[in-house]
Amino acid sequence: MEQLATCCPHCQTRFRVTMAQLELRAGKVRCGACREIFNGIDTVFEYRDGDEPALPAPVREDLSDRMTLLDFGPGGGAPATASQSTMQEELDALSRAIADLQSKPWTEPPATPQSEFGPDEDEEESSLNGQPGPRPSPDGEPAFVQQGRQRRRHARAWKVLLWFAIPLLLLALAAQLVYYFRHDIAARSPQIAPYLRAACKQLDCRIRLPMEIDRLSLASSQLDAISAEAGRYMLVVLLRNQGDTVQAWPSIDLQLKNAEGGLLVRRAFLPNQYAKPDEIQSGMPSRSEREIRLPFELSGEPPAGFEITIFHH
Repeated sequence: MEQLATCCPHCQTRFRVTMAQLELRAGKVRCGACREIFNGIDTVFEYRDGDEPALPAPVREDLSDRMTLLDFGPGGGAPATASQSTMQEELDALSRAIADLQSKPWTEPPATPQSEFGPDEDEEESSLNGQPGPRPSPDGEPAFVQQGRQRRRHARAWKVLLWFAIPLLLLALAAQLVYYFRHDIAARSPQIAPYLRAACKQLDCRIRLPMEIDRLSLASSQLDAISAEAGRYMLVVLLRNQGDTVQAWPSIDLQLKNAEGGLLVRRAFLPNQYAKPDEIQSGMPSRSEREIRLPFELSGEPPAGFEITIFHH
């Protein structure tokens, strides 16, 4: 049976073909041995099975099927054949690329802190948000080292701020407490009271002494007539502070009565009438007593009796 074959004019390798194969690509084929392109129709010849093809001076004697059809037309030909041709070209390109890589020495890329430890949390979050993460500094310092240094600076700044802020806050709190409880402090600490009064004078405030009238009492009282004809009398009382704190000096209410118990005269003696200004300011000390002598004049009927009470106003 006669068959067709074609011969590569470059390396003289022969291939078994059919006219249908050659006409499919207008005769354009690629040699499977030397990878050169030639027109297979120009070198086609006939031979019988078992006979040597009639081709002068062949370089390679055995027939081969290693031949690739090429598609140089504008889209003609069967899709399956075109796919095979494209695949063969891609395999050839891949083989060349592999050969190039094998011919070059392989070097490991230098490891970076990011590749060893993974991306920083802030950098990863920025990448997820579509924003660029922190970059290394111009001197090549990693971003996580910069962030750690910045956190340490912030921590030191907070410590310094707290060292100054806490004492100032404590002083402000103590000043507020002293101002709010200044009356009780002055009453219970006579040594501190002058300083509080001086401070209040600068702050335009005043210190009010305690006015617990039940802590005060009249231990004794008497009314002496210095000159009954002239209507001159002397009231003598012993005032006692039984409390634990200083108390404001009280006012003394004197009621003079006749023989029937009726009211003749009523008089009130204020602290400034029996105490000095500095005594009024400092108050009556705790657990103390004071004799008070109050002279006064009275016209008309002499009193047959009297009654005394103390009060704060």
